[in-house]
Amino acid sequence: MDMLTALALSIGILIALWVKVGTMASLLVPAGIVAWACFFAAGGKIAGLQKTIASTLSGLVWVWLAHAVIAAMHMDSFAWIIIGVVGFFLVLQSKVPILSFIPGAFCGAAVTGWASPSTPRGYLMVAVALIAGAVLGYISEMGAGMIAKKA
Repeated sequence: MDMLTALALSIGILIALWVKVGTMASLLVPAGIVAWACFFAAGGKIAGLQKTIASTLSGLVWVWLAHAVIAAMHMDSFAWIIIGVVGFFLVLQSKVPILSFIPGAFCGAAVTGWASPSTPRGYLMVAVALIAGAVLGYISEMGAGMIAKKA
């Protein structure tokens, strides 16, 4: 079996399980799928896994900080400025090698904003989904390699 077909098979099986188990565990399934895609966009393998986890979680942290500043200072009407500052730092942090995957940072920030968590547990649930998605990307890549080699 060629690698692309093996990858399709691996992802098809794992994503079905992710949707079922993630939903049962009240995880944010779409956030995991976004992180899964980021894993491949970051180049896959261990380096892609590390960059995906670090960058998506950094996006989550920046949104958490932005929400905290907006709430603490009652700056709802200036939220757009705070978000602009966050965008600035999402790019600037890419000078740090582990945070150099800019799309991952934006994806982590976007899914966190979409989820709109209001408690630390909510942010934790987003983080778990982001990490799970990146790990599933890694597992699907490894599984595809094993399937392709056997066929």
